[in-house]
Amino acid sequence: MSKANKEALQILKKYLKKNNMRYTPEREIILNEVLAIKSHIEADSLFAKLHNKGVRVSRATVYRTLDLLIKCGLAEKNSFGQNHAHYEPIFGQDHHDHLICNFCEKVIEFHNEEIERIQNQICKNFDFKPLSHTHQIFGVCSDCQKEDN
Repeated sequence: MSKANKEALQILKKYLKKNNMRYTPEREIILNEVLAIKSHIEADSLFAKLHNKGVRVSRATVYRTLDLLIKCGLAEKNSFGQNHAHYEPIFGQDHHDHLICNFCEKVIEFHNEEIERIQNQICKNFDFKPLSHTHQIFGVCSDCQKEDN
């Protein structure tokens, strides 16, 4: 297990203990799988991936554990304008925002220091302490624009 994964596991265990919840090996397996994801994943896809690896865990456990990972700051949930949520790890990851194509549902990750600076200035202007944020821009990707012509 990597140093980052060990640190994430300690954060989860601390959160569970603080909230009088049980640590289970299944939660650790789900945590490690989420941390290994390099993009966004739906809960049902994560469940199927675990099932295909021979991990015996219920769909409900996957959903509940994902909610726990969000609450303790290890993962993030995004809707991307669709009827189902996508999850991604945020622990140990660089912050990024998203461009979402309304046609093919492609998600493009980006980071822009100027946007971050402006957001921080807005918070400062309103004496507001930001804890987190998401920035999503919906539109048409270059591939779908080409198909439309």
